[in-house]
Amino acid sequence: MEDVSDYDIGMVRIFVLVYETRSVTEAAQQLFITQPSVSYALGKLRNRFGDRLFVRRQQRLVPTRLADELYPRLRELLEGMDGVMGQAAGFDPATSTRTFRLHMTDVGITGLLPRVLRRLAAEAPGIAVELESLNLPAAADALRLGRADAVVCTPLLDGPDLVRELLFTQPYVGVCGTGHPRIGERPTVEEFEAELHVGVAAETGHQAVDLRIRELGVKRRMAVRLPSFAGLAGILAQTELLSFAPESYAQRFVAQGQLRVFELPFAVPVSEVALYTVRRQLPSPEADWFRGLVADALRTPVA
Repeated sequence: MEDVSDYDIGMVRIFVLVYETRSVTEAAQQLFITQPSVSYALGKLRNRFGDRLFVRRQQRLVPTRLADELYPRLRELLEGMDGVMGQAAGFDPATSTRTFRLHMTDVGITGLLPRVLRRLAAEAPGIAVELESLNLPAAADALRLGRADAVVCTPLLDGPDLVRELLFTQPYVGVCGTGHPRIGERPTVEEFEAELHVGVAAETGHQAVDLRIRELGVKRRMAVRLPSFAGLAGILAQTELLSFAPESYAQRFVAQGQLRVFELPFAVPVSEVALYTVRRQLPSPEADWFRGLVADALRTPVA
């Protein structure tokens, strides 16, 4: 058995980067060291844990089950140590050049992200945000594994290790082109059922309307189902199709003269837009600051 002192923080950093990049080459480039140095450190870690940690498949490294278990703990340890060492100078958003990773839907990217960016430009011009479209099934694990610093979405993400902060609520509304010849401000269920519709994939997180329709047995004939809300306004503006959208999203296109809204002919629970972060055992001034900035920027809905 190796001596307990026979490791250093550099080995932990190498493990974390190899896990995130799935590549010895990319980890070496980011750390400005040679590939043999990365391989040597991985060899020592493999001996220490008695596990291969990574196996090569189709030119990429795939983590073992033990590596999956080690990663969130070692990454948090690494962040905690970096935070402690950084506290000597203090975290200063005005001079920091850190990149934070934020996951949200396309509706959030077009409607909410500008607010975050305006706050960053005013308070922390050197800080960047790396955006990724929300992948709902993987969102909680993205937070746990450090692939996301924050997630903004409507569905509930479960787990005692996640922190949920409600930002705002908003209703869903029906949407159609401004010149739709048959749909008024308050269509009946029968009028709603008689039209062709545009659906939006459940992966966007906006499932309340679909669930309510199934609960009530409302018939809805689909002309097309989109992977996201991107392009919805353009399709509705040029057809006689119907759809639904969060009110803030819809009102942006109403203001542009592309759409008009109507009241859905059945009650739908309001959407709750929330900010999710991971609960940390070690303090992180940077993570706390970013969470606070996003929450403050998005606490009220935007049109």
